[in-house]
Amino acid sequence: MKFKIISLLLSSSLAFGQNEAQTKKVEELDPIVVESSPLAPSVSDTTQAWSVLSGDELQKSKGATIAETLSETPGVSQTGFGPSANRPIIRGLDKFRVRILQNGTDTFDVSAQSEDHAVPIDPLLIDRIEVLRGASALLHGGSAIGGVVNVIDRSIPTSPFGAQGASLLSSYNSANEAWNYGATAFGSSGKLNFQINGSKRDYNDYDTPSFKTEDHHTGQESGPFTTVKNSHGVNSSIGFGGSYMLDSGYAGLSFSRYDNDYGVPGEHAESDTLIEMESDRFEFRSELEITDSDWLTGVELNFGYGDYKHSESGYETENNVTEWHTHATYLREGFEGKIVLSHEIGELTGVIGFHGLLDEFKIVGEESIFGGTTSTNPAITSEDRTKLGVFIIEEYQLDENTKLNGGIRFDHIDKDFAGAPDRDDSAFSGSLGFNRALSELWSFGGNLNYTERVPDSAELFSDGAHHATESFEIGNSALGKETARGLELLVRRTSGKVTGQLTGFYTKFNDYIFLEETGVERDPDGNTPPAAGKEELPEKKYESAKAKFYGLEIEVDWLALENPGWSLLLSAYGDTLRATNESEGTNLPRIAPARLGLGFEVQQGKLDYGMRLTRSFKQDDVAVHGGHSEETTAAYSLLNAFASYDVNLGDSMGELFVKAYNLTDELAYNHASVLKQYAPLSGRSVEVGLKFDF
Repeated sequence: MKFKIISLLLSSSLAFGQNEAQTKKVEELDPIVVESSPLAPSVSDTTQAWSVLSGDELQKSKGATIAETLSETPGVSQTGFGPSANRPIIRGLDKFRVRILQNGTDTFDVSAQSEDHAVPIDPLLIDRIEVLRGASALLHGGSAIGGVVNVIDRSIPTSPFGAQGASLLSSYNSANEAWNYGATAFGSSGKLNFQINGSKRDYNDYDTPSFKTEDHHTGQESGPFTTVKNSHGVNSSIGFGGSYMLDSGYAGLSFSRYDNDYGVPGEHAESDTLIEMESDRFEFRSELEITDSDWLTGVELNFGYGDYKHSESGYETENNVTEWHTHATYLREGFEGKIVLSHEIGELTGVIGFHGLLDEFKIVGEESIFGGTTSTNPAITSEDRTKLGVFIIEEYQLDENTKLNGGIRFDHIDKDFAGAPDRDDSAFSGSLGFNRALSELWSFGGNLNYTERVPDSAELFSDGAHHATESFEIGNSALGKETARGLELLVRRTSGKVTGQLTGFYTKFNDYIFLEETGVERDPDGNTPPAAGKEELPEKKYESAKAKFYGLEIEVDWLALENPGWSLLLSAYGDTLRATNESEGTNLPRIAPARLGLGFEVQQGKLDYGMRLTRSFKQDDVAVHGGHSEETTAAYSLLNAFASYDVNLGDSMGELFVKAYNLTDELAYNHASVLKQYAPLSGRSVEVGLKFDF
C-alpha cells in the first residue's frame, strides 16, 4: 500500500510539472567560499577536503539530525543510536575527535561522551553546513583531530536584509508519523538587522522491515519486530538575534533555547528510558575590516556561552514496586572565545588567533560513568577545564598557479577534578599544504599534518556501568597524548559541465585511544563474575595502540544534458576506509563499510525530481580481541527519490516537496552503531512538505 501511495505521489507530481514546465537554466555559480576558515578560501583553493551543503542541496538532504543530513557526504557516516541521538563520524573517527560547532562556536553539549546523547541542533531551519574531513586542529584544537562539522544558522545577520520577510516550513514523515514545523521572520531598521525563529518536531516510534534481536546473555532471539521501541520524541527551539552594520563590518548578538525529550532504544526500551534535554546559548560575533593599517586587514571576534542539562530517567522495579526514577543528570556550562587578526604582507596573507575554552562538567546521580565502582579509578563528581590556545596560519602565493600554506598551534589544557588529582597538559599541531591550478578546470592539492590530542576525562576515569550502550566502561588514567601524522592528496575539477573531487588520505596514530571489549562480564556494581540475578554487562576498557587509517573518497557531478525547458544532472559518490590496530594486527571496531552512490536529477521549469541509489557493501573487516569478534554487517542498497514543485502566490515563493526513502523496504543495519541489532535503518517511507518564503 505504501509503495502505491509513493508511486501515485511521484507520478502525479511529475505529470503536473510537465504541463507547467518553464525553462530552468543551469548556471555556473560563483566559487563557494569556506566560511569556517578565517582565510575564507574558495573550495577550489583549499588544501584539505571540504564539503559544503547549502541551498537546494541542503534542502534535499535534510534529515532529523545533522548526522543524517550528512549521511551521503563522502567520508561521513553516523553513529545511529536511533533517530534522535546521532553524531557524525568522519573517516572512522568520532566522539572526542570530531568537533561539532554552531556558527563557529562549541555546542556546549555532552554528545561526545556517549552515543545516546544527542547534539542540541535541529537541522530544520539551518542555512548551511560545512564539513572539514581530516585534521583541522590548527583552528579548533586537538578535539578536531578527525574533522569539524560547522552548522551555520544565520542567527546573527552578517549583511543587511533587503526587505522584511518570513519563511515557513512544515512536513510530515510516514516512517514515524513525524510532524515538523518551523518559522523564521527577519527585517531591518536603518543599520539594525534582526531575526526570530522557532521550530517543533513531534514523532513516534519508527517503522522498519521485519527484524529480530538476540539477547547477548542467553543468545535467544526475540521478535519479529516492525518498529523500534522507544524511538519516539519531541523537540522544540526558539531563537532571536540582531546585528548592527558598521561602516567597516558588523557586530551582533543572539540567544537560542533548545529542548529535546526522546526515548532511548535498546535492551532498556522496556523501561521507557527517556532523556530530557535543555540547552540555552548566547553568541556574540563581530567582523571588522581594517583599511588604514600597513599589515592588519581585519579583526574577527567570536564568543559563545552555553548552559546545558539533560536527565536520564526510566521505570525501575524494586521490591515488586515499579516507579519512575532519574538515574543521572549531566550538566555542562561553558564559555568559548576566539580573536582572529588577519594580515597581509606582500604575497603573504594569514591570521594570528587566540582561543579560549572554559567549562564545567558534572554528572549528578547514582549512575555515573565516573562512579569509581571497581576502585580501578577514583570517583569523579565534577571537572573544571581551562583550555588556552594560540595559532598562526600563513598562505603564500608562490606563482600565478601555486599557493602554499602552513601553520602551527599550541594549546595548554588545565583540568581540575573533584575526586582525582588535577592534570595539566599541552598539545602541539602543525601542517603544510599546497594547491596548484593545473588549468582553468583542474587543480591539485594536498597537505601534511601533525596533531596531538589530550585524552578526555571519560577515557581517563570512566569506572562504571553504561546502560545505554550495554557495557561496563573502565578508563585508564595512565593514558598519554594521542598523536597523529597524516597525508592527504586531492584532485579537483570545479568548473565546467563535469565537476568533482578525488581524495586519498593516510593517517598513522601513536597511542590511539579506543574502547576494547575484554571478554569479561560485570554486573552494575562492578562484580565479576556478576552476582546472581544481576544484569550482566560486557566489560570495555580504554586502551591505546598504534593504528592507521587510510582510504579514498570521490564525488562527481555531470550536467549530462541541457536542453530548452529541461536539464539532466548525473551524480556519483563513493568512499572506502580501512582502519587497523597495528599493535595487535587486527581491525579497529565500528568502521563503516565502503559505499557507492549513483543518482540523477531533472530540472524542468518549476519541477525538480530525481532518484539516488546507495550501495553499502558488506563489512567483514571486523575487530577481533581474545575470544571476542565483532559481528559482520551484511550489504544493503537504499533507493531514495525526491520531487519538488515551485508554487508562487503573488510576491511569495513556495515549494511543495516529496521525499521517498528506502523504496524497496530493505532491512539495513549501520555497522558503526553500538545499537545495531536493536535499531535498523528506517523502512519504506514518504515525507511530504511545504516551504514558503514571504
